[in-house]
Amino acid sequence: MESEKQPNTQRPQRADRRPAGKPAGAVYGAGGKAAGDACAPAQLHICFHCAGELVYPLDWSEEGPRHWRIVLRCPECESRREGVFDQTAVERLDDELDRGSSALLGDLRRMTHANMSEEIEFFARALDADLILPSDF
Repeated sequence: MESEKQPNTQRPQRADRRPAGKPAGAVYGAGGKAAGDACAPAQLHICFHCAGELVYPLDWSEEGPRHWRIVLRCPECESRREGVFDQTAVERLDDELDRGSSALLGDLRRMTHANMSEEIEFFARALDADLILPSDF
């Protein structure tokens, strides 16, 4: 009986150096050979198909000391790609994921505050108009 592969839940860790002779951001095919400059991604968070900037990793695994095999998904056009990327490209993706997470959390805080403020104002107006009775609780 085959066991299902569990997705990796930890993001790749940063390292301080890239391997000698390996260009930053290169995509590697089977056997670790470079796939050519045409496939070299400038930024992994940008979709190769629609140029959307919301690409995120679905799964990843180590492919040596300085490379990661990553499955990427674009939520805008639903395209997916898999490749082996060097540490430098993965670090740039990690920075973009952190930036995006921070932006989302900031938006969530602002929306929560706005919603709560509106609810408080609505409740205060209802109290002032004697529209809330003890039986409402």
